[in-house]
Order: sequence, then C-alpha cells, then structure tokens
Amino acid sequence: MITQKPSSLLACFISERKRLVHYLTGRTGCAATAKDILQDAWLKLDRSESRRPVGNPLAYLQRMARNLAIDNARAHSRRWLDAVEVEALLAFPDEAPNAEQKVSDAQQLERLAQIVEELPARCRELFLAARIEGTPHKQLAERFGVSVRTVELEVARALDHCSERLRQISGEARR
Repeated sequence: MITQKPSSLLACFISERKRLVHYLTGRTGCAATAKDILQDAWLKLDRSESRRPVGNPLAYLQRMARNLAIDNARAHSRRWLDAVEVEALLAFPDEAPNAEQKVSDAQQLERLAQIVEELPARCRELFLAARIEGTPHKQLAERFGVSVRTVELEVARALDHCSERLRQISGEARR
C-alpha cells in the first residue's frame, strides 16, 4: 500500500469536488446542503493536516462525505421549529370545506343524482358503471351486448347531459 501525505488529501478533494457534490446532492436531495456538507469536510481536512497519511484519499473523502451527510440528516430530523416557522405553518389556510361549502356540495350532489335519473335506463347504467364503479368500457360492452364505441358514446352523452343540466340549474347560458 502506497501512502500519501495529508496534503494529497486536499489535492484529491479539489480534483474530486464536483463528483463529491453530485454524490452528496443525491444523498441529501439538495445541492445547497451538499455544498454545505462539503464545506464542513474541507474544514475538517484543513484542521487534520498534521495526522497520519491516508492510503486511499478518494475512498477516505467519500467515507467522510457519507458520514457528514448522515450526521446532517440526523441533526435535521431532530430539529425543533422556530417561532417564524410555526407562524408560517399557522398562516396556511384551512383547506377543509366550511359548513356552508358542505351544504352547497350536498345540494349539488343531490341535483346531480336527480339529473342522472333523467337519463335513459341503459345510458344511466353504462354511465354509473363506467364513471362511478370504474368498470372498463370493454367489459361493459360485453355485459350489455354492444360495441365499445357505443359504450363510449353513451357515457359521453350522459356527461354532456349532466353538464348541460347543471349549467341550466345554476343559471349559466349554454356555451
């Protein structure tokens, strides 16, 4: 085994910097964090200049980078939120519907159910099976003894009918 002086570690660090940043970016998911970790590695190397020579500088640097990435992940997984971060989280609007929206949605759903009942029987059954139950069109075509194209047309007709009736009910003019 050939040993090299510690300064060759610094030379290896400089020549392999881009590859180390790429490795750490993949490990941390963030290029800025990778560069910060690499800066920490540089400082460690600079401080340890008086230590014994390293046989394989690249392997040593890769291990150091990996260990520092692990230390960084551990440190950030235990970090508490500061007051600014808590305030930012509390400032997010509640996306859950309020009582008024729930009532409106229930009324809209009831109107839609009534509109679906207006459809001819086969069209309604195909529409509900395709859109609500998620049954494939090919399977519906076999079940009803029609072509896949017929299923597609019936489902499209049902969608058009429902859309048009909802627009009429809500007072919108036809486009």
